[in-house]
Amino acid sequence: AFVAQLKDAGGIWFTGGRQWRFVDAYAGTKTEAAMHAVLARGGAIGGTSAGASIQADYMVRGDPLGNTVMMAEGYERGLGFLQGVAIDQHFTQRKRQPDLELVTSRFPQLLGIGLDEGTAIIVRGSIAEVVGKNRVTIYDAMRPPRTGAVDHEALTAGCRYNLNKRHKVE
Repeated sequence: AFVAQLKDAGGIWFTGGRQWRFVDAYAGTKTEAAMHAVLARGGAIGGTSAGASIQADYMVRGDPLGNTVMMAEGYERGLGFLQGVAIDQHFTQRKRQPDLELVTSRFPQLLGIGLDEGTAIIVRGSIAEVVGKNRVTIYDAMRPPRTGAVDHEALTAGCRYNLNKRHKVE
């Protein structure tokens, strides 16, 4: 019955909670396939907190025993609505910068996206646009570092970033 509702849905919203619960409930199911179909036909998928993190193909803070472990073996796969990224939330407010830097150092092929509270990205194609009152921080371990650490860009409302080409769009 739930999958039937997704057949005509124009959008899906995920609340906060624990990342692994969403993935355990939906990964590999007909529901997950129907969610991807919503995107394929031009619909939107959004979420807050854990609902934002699960949208990446690499899921951070997925450990069922607590949310302080960034890379929990067996709990690293998100729902993959956004490929090639890892998304962390409550980013600046909870001082999570070193955590996401660790993930992108270990998996340099991933872009790390740190979402501050009250802030989001709207992704159309490969372009992410920042909306909200705070900022989004993008970590790219493939870019030569400017400061001796993994390179990052802090983006505010209205800024756009090409997720495929890995650069800010002017």
